[in-house]
Formats: sequence, structure tokens, C-alpha cells
Amino acid sequence: MSEPSHPLVRSALWLGIAGLLPCFFLAALAGLAPQWRVVVHMPLVAYGAVILAFVGALHWGIALMLSGASDRQRSFLMAWSAVPVGLAWAAVLLPVGIDLALLVAAFWVHFAFDYQLSRNQPLPYWYLPLRLVLTLGITAALLAGLVFATGQAPAGDAPFLTGTEAPTCPASRPPEGVAI
Repeated sequence: MSEPSHPLVRSALWLGIAGLLPCFFLAALAGLAPQWRVVVHMPLVAYGAVILAFVGALHWGIALMLSGASDRQRSFLMAWSAVPVGLAWAAVLLPVGIDLALLVAAFWVHFAFDYQLSRNQPLPYWYLPLRLVLTLGITAALLAGLVFATGQAPAGDAPFLTGTEAPTCPASRPPEGVAI
């Protein structure tokens, strides 16, 4: 995306990039401090889901603004805006690994939808390049999280619940001296 000159375009770009920072931070934390990878996984999934829902909501706004579109086209855009929300919710409920993979796929399906929309409807010239930059950014962060934040074994002495360390995890046994 070339350097935007219009203040609105600059604002959209910088706000979009700022919105990616939590994902990059969480993925980097998982990669650089492996003892945190289990802790950062769910916040990464949750934040990715929120961003996906936000991107879906853009189509509700687009539908309201496309005066040249038919009522049927506008209704379809409004209905489509709920699809990313449903996928985001599903990602939060899915097992580790599948959750982030679903989010990555959903962002690219949504981008493909935006690409088609931009070919058929008058969107701002900067919208699709901005969506491409932000989609690349969010999916890179989520893929990094998929690589770093989905490990099953705890790293070092981190007592985080991963599902595989039940005999050693404090959360999986009663405190000393407590009989159950």
C-alpha cells in the first residue's frame, strides 16, 4: 500500500496497524518466552475472534452506504456480516490449533469476499489495499501463534494447564494436606 495522503486513509491505516499490535505481542510472547505459550493462546484466539467479528461488521456498514445496490444485495451484505461473527464464536469453542487455523482461513475467505465486492460495488480506492495489508498482518500473527502458542508440553517450570501434565499440574490435584 503506497503512503496514503488523505488524513482519513492515514487514520484507517494507523488504527488498523495499532489493532494488530495485541496479536503480534501475544504471538511474540509465546515465541520468545515459551513458558507463557499456554497462557497467551486463549487471549490470542479471543482477540483474533474480536477482530474477525469487527471485519464482518464492516459489511453491515457497507450495505447501509451502498445507495446504488439493490435491496437484495444490501440484505445479502448484512446477512454476510454475521458469518464472520459465527466463525469467530466457533473458533473460541474449538480445540487448540483448530481455533487459530479457522481464524486464519476465515480472514482470507472474508478478504476474498471483499475482493469480489470491490469488483461489483464502488468502494473507496484504498479499502481493498488496506484490507490486504491488515489481513496479511493478522494472519501472520495468528499463524505465529499457531506455531508458538499451541505446544502441548509446558516449557520449563511453568505450571500451566495444557492437558498433558495432569500428574504435575497443581490445578489437577488437591493442595497438600487436603483430603477429597
